[in-house]
Amino acid sequence: MKRDDWLDLARKLDWKFSYVDEQEVFPAAMSGTPWLPTESWQSWDEPYRTTYAEYVATQHDKEVSLQAVREILGGADDFKKLPAPWRDALKLHAATLPLAEFAAVIGNLRAARFGRDSAWRATATLGALDELRHAQVPLAVMHGLVALDGQFDWTHRFYHSENWVAIAGRHMMDEMLLGANPIELAIGTNFVFETGFTNLQFVALSALAHDVGDRLFEAMLSSIQTDEARHAQIGGPVLARIVEQDKPYAQYLVDKWFWRSWQLFAVVTGFAMDYLTPLAHRRCSFKEFVEEWILDQFIRSLDDYGLARPWYWDNFTSALDHFHHMLYASAYTYRASVWFNAVVPSPDERTWLHEKYPASWDAFEPVWRQITDRWRASDRGNDFAVHGTAIVSFCDLCQLVLSSGTPAHNSAEVVERGGRKYIFCSAPCRWIFEREPERYAAHKGVVARVLAGEMPANLIALLRRSFGLDHASWGKDAFQGDYPWLDRTTAAAARPRPEERANRHGNSDASKPAAAGRPPVMPVYGFAEGDTMGVVVLVRPDDTARDLAQQLREAVAVRVAPRGEGRVMLRGQLVDPRATLRGEGIGPLDRVDLVWRTPYGAG
Repeated sequence: MKRDDWLDLARKLDWKFSYVDEQEVFPAAMSGTPWLPTESWQSWDEPYRTTYAEYVATQHDKEVSLQAVREILGGADDFKKLPAPWRDALKLHAATLPLAEFAAVIGNLRAARFGRDSAWRATATLGALDELRHAQVPLAVMHGLVALDGQFDWTHRFYHSENWVAIAGRHMMDEMLLGANPIELAIGTNFVFETGFTNLQFVALSALAHDVGDRLFEAMLSSIQTDEARHAQIGGPVLARIVEQDKPYAQYLVDKWFWRSWQLFAVVTGFAMDYLTPLAHRRCSFKEFVEEWILDQFIRSLDDYGLARPWYWDNFTSALDHFHHMLYASAYTYRASVWFNAVVPSPDERTWLHEKYPASWDAFEPVWRQITDRWRASDRGNDFAVHGTAIVSFCDLCQLVLSSGTPAHNSAEVVERGGRKYIFCSAPCRWIFEREPERYAAHKGVVARVLAGEMPANLIALLRRSFGLDHASWGKDAFQGDYPWLDRTTAAAARPRPEERANRHGNSDASKPAAAGRPPVMPVYGFAEGDTMGVVVLVRPDDTARDLAQQLREAVAVRVAPRGEGRVMLRGQLVDPRATLRGEGIGPLDRVDLVWRTPYGAG
């Protein structure tokens, strides 16, 4: 028989069970809801079909091709020729990819057992083999670089650590790949994450790698992308069936996973495209790429299935101008908390960023001007002179830094539920939490662990004991602040050693007992006008609003230059500087804002 004559027979092997009820074979808890009988799934069909023999032959050819490139271009000399910032883009991407792909193996194997159509199960089986390969390939390729740069060891270590980025990555990947039933996996992973984001992300990063001269990374991504395109097709047929049966649920899954996928995508791809790729090799901005390659096809896909754009679409389109810029500036000033190095954008790069982001870049220019001024006044070799030391604040849904909104107004929201306060970076994250609180309410993020004494509040101790970093592996400025465009003066007075400076910040006394007769410290979320992130400061109820303003001013000084007197604002109202925090009703984990006498952006 010819291939096309027997393939459909081999794909469709469902039968009626005579010895057990169908719902026992495919329980809703494992197969997903809405639960439908087998007959309802018989029209499930994947556009691109392959046999196992064809699959093996294709994968063999790709392995041979990739190995040839690796042998020719995988040496130390080739690696050292790459621009330093691009090498750090590799570290970022390499750490977030392989073990997430391994989690996808488990998700696909669950679909291979509990997917409701035999063709779906067969395609998921090949998908599991794909994802296993996608875990193995970057682990093998990047392992060869560990001897040249120890930070590449985080390709394997990342998801095994309690690093804050790993916590955020696991929080998403575990839910999407390990905790989801086959229906949610197909819609969240195959339709939204893969079809909507990663397939096109690999195309973009492959093009950047080619322009930079990184032929090995280009070959690796291209080899993976063709696999992704095949098993991503699982999502569409599943989504079509759920739209027919429960359209609001289908819309919810699409909305939820688009937002969560977007946040991770903005970090991994946004940082690489707008900051870590040398200016001469940037084809377009991250925003231009998203608008051209992702939004058009995603909106068309929604139209094809009769679904609406996510309700938060205006939030999303605004985030294209702000979110990854907010997060990158924040990560730069806490670069020791990650495993890759970061760079200050040069004047030429900032001009390019202004051209690409005319509606938003003016708000970020003062942040980078302040960072540059701090480098200019610092001693050479003192990386912590231009580094934050306050406790970083994180979203209780996505677990990322509270860097949503704009420098003029951070969009974080505090919500009280069940006697506990939660903070969310954005309205969509709060919405997802409130739709499924049983999934998320018990999770303990970094701030909660610090306040419970499970992680140290002191920055250096946190890096070493909790994040799994040491001086050799934690992120630094890729050029130690010595940029050809930056004229650094010699500091007149001796400054403390880097670790001394990090250790003496006021927030390091989180676990110290209160002085006799004084109430214990309490954590407060603080957001300074003009800043790119929220911080946690430790204050006492009998401190004044002026004391709190001074703490916040010091906590954000690495990114924000004061513009006159700073005033505390609570729920949109200025607080009397002489008033005590207790008297104004400011309690633990409340949000306060620091605003300047001279409005941000004026003058």
